[in-house]
Amino acid sequence: MKKKSDVDIERERYSKRAKINTLNSKNFQVKKRNNNLIDAPYIEIYFKSLIRNSKKGFKILEICCGQGECSGPILENYQDITFADISKNSLDVIKKNYSYFLTKSISFKECNIEILPFEHEIFDIVACAGGLSYGNNKLVLNEIHRVLKHNGIFICIDSLNENPIYKLNRYVHYLRGNRTKSTLKRMPNIRLLEDYERKFGITKINYSGTLIWILYPLSKIIGYKKSKILSDFFDKNLPKWMSFKFIMEAKKISE
Repeated sequence: MKKKSDVDIERERYSKRAKINTLNSKNFQVKKRNNNLIDAPYIEIYFKSLIRNSKKGFKILEICCGQGECSGPILENYQDITFADISKNSLDVIKKNYSYFLTKSISFKECNIEILPFEHEIFDIVACAGGLSYGNNKLVLNEIHRVLKHNGIFICIDSLNENPIYKLNRYVHYLRGNRTKSTLKRMPNIRLLEDYERKFGITKINYSGTLIWILYPLSKIIGYKKSKILSDFFDKNLPKWMSFKFIMEAKKISE
């Protein structure tokens, strides 16, 4: 029997999860981001970036959209939307849970992010939340750049593979069968972010969660607001490699 590729394994994993959620659609709801240190970079930076960069008539592509966990701000602020994911079942979950948003200008595409089935320079925005490790870093970078228009923007949030504590955590998930080996090797690091900067020309990056493994449990005691002040202080003053998340805006100005 032919050994399954990591792509096939990930597709089956997410398809199975989405199928379960579809069968339990009466009880399943898209997770809402809340005011806590884990969700803060999504709510306060990534979502705000999507909203700030939206303009009437803009075409947006969300790659690795999954079941729409981070798609709410896109649906609320854009009209011409394409959702792309390797799992058809995941796309079906978005269709069901966001049915009240759907129009003829919203489309869905099952595809691999290493080979995006779109023409050159047709999107104003490409968005991605936590999906960069699901494809060859160089191929994904080139494909995102290719489908963006001149002055188009890539907006993403993902984990940073530098802090040894987070590396160990991801390795444990791999041992438990929750990650494939290739995703471990492809987790974004500072070198990859530098590649995006060279390719795109203008890149703005926010780093977040340098001490979240201490501050998150502490927030249960001192509250979100106080812990967020501490978190912001450490994010500004500690080395970038200690960060848990990064949020990037990369503007395409170079060929």
